[in-house]
Amino acid sequence: MSAPAPRGKGELALAALLSCAAMGLLWASALALEAPLLFPAIGASAAVVAIAPSSRGGQPRSIVLGHVVGALLGFACVELLADGAQGSLASPLDARHAASGALALGATVAALLFLDVPHPPAAATTMIVGMGLLPRFEHVLAIALAATILALFFTATLRLCGRAAPWWSGS
Repeated sequence: MSAPAPRGKGELALAALLSCAAMGLLWASALALEAPLLFPAIGASAAVVAIAPSSRGGQPRSIVLGHVVGALLGFACVELLADGAQGSLASPLDARHAASGALALGATVAALLFLDVPHPPAAATTMIVGMGLLPRFEHVLAIALAATILALFFTATLRLCGRAAPWWSGS
């Protein structure tokens, strides 16, 4: 395995600044829309794009489809196995929610491979939804919106900074 390419201070500062700004934008949007747009998996997506914007996992297609597929499969599993009930991480997870999260994860990994949209943070999204932490369909829509906002933000700001960034897919 080769060593990573050296990065200048400007590139490091831009990656850090854009990551923080993206979370601020999602927080402000969440407040305005009263929707759960800021969640751990979307932060991981911001890190993927900030660290490796030209990677397949950092492309808008992978970000949006990854989170949408993960959220939909998580929702289907929590409905099927846990009757859509709210789960909790504050106490031990019950067997229904644990099984739902596991099934959602397996289904999401298979779907992302099949669709050729590698985006590992989507695995966290499917677990969040599948374990009942965001169990309603309106949460699925919020996750889709958050992924879209994030992808558009990074694409637009990277382009404004003179960096190559695809609007959907680099291929």
